[in-house]
Amino acid sequence: MTHDRATENDQLYRYEITAALNAVVRACADIVRDHSHRGFWTPHTTTDQATHQDLIEAARKDVLNHLQMVIQCAETVAQDIEHDRQRQPNRPTE
Repeated sequence: MTHDRATENDQLYRYEITAALNAVVRACADIVRDHSHRGFWTPHTTTDQATHQDLIEAARKDVLNHLQMVIQCAETVAQDIEHDRQRQPNRPTE
C-alpha cells in the first residue's frame, strides 16, 4: 500500500469513528431531550402508579434499547476499523 493510500485510509477511519460516536452523542441528547426533566429520566408513565415491571419496560423503550443499538453500531465500526488496519500490512503495495 502506498503512503498516500495509507494516509487516505487513516482519514477515512477518523471520519467513520467520528460519525459513529456523533451518533451515540446525538442519541444521548435525544434521550435527554425526550425522556428527562432537569437531567433525570422521566418515563411516560406515572411512576406513582407504575409497577417495577412497568418502569423496566419504559426504561428499555425510552433509553436502554436505543442506546444499546447505537453503542453496538459504534463498537462495530471500531472493530471493523481495527480489523481492516491489522490486515493492511499484508496487502501488496499498489
